[in-house]
Amino acid sequence: MPIDKIATVTLVPSLPSDSVISALTAYEADASTAVEVIAAPGAGKAIFLLEAIITCNDDDAAPLLQDEDDNYLFGPFYAMAAGPLFIHKRWEQPRILKVVTNKALEIKAGGAGSISLYIEYAVGSAS
Repeated sequence: MPIDKIATVTLVPSLPSDSVISALTAYEADASTAVEVIAAPGAGKAIFLLEAIITCNDDDAAPLLQDEDDNYLFGPFYAMAAGPLFIHKRWEQPRILKVVTNKALEIKAGGAGSISLYIEYAVGSAS
């Protein structure tokens, strides 16, 4: 049986020298439709993920991070029926996750359910 969906993400060894590092925290009551959390940075720029914390209170939600073209970047993650979901990932040099050049970052879930999100990221030259 083939895998339903597979994505290859780009890992880079370090941040570009012109990077600006930021953090955000967000809450979404229903991410069954993709919700933009970081806007596309503009021509020649990319988002670099440094850390993500995702929590969810619904075992049907299966949250994931994706780009605006629905390419999976991190997840989906499934909760046990007995409790909430908590995922923490830190990308450090030499493996920093790079979002495709000039693409937004979105949170999406397979079903309704509240999702909390904390992300540390950088925006810098894509080359």
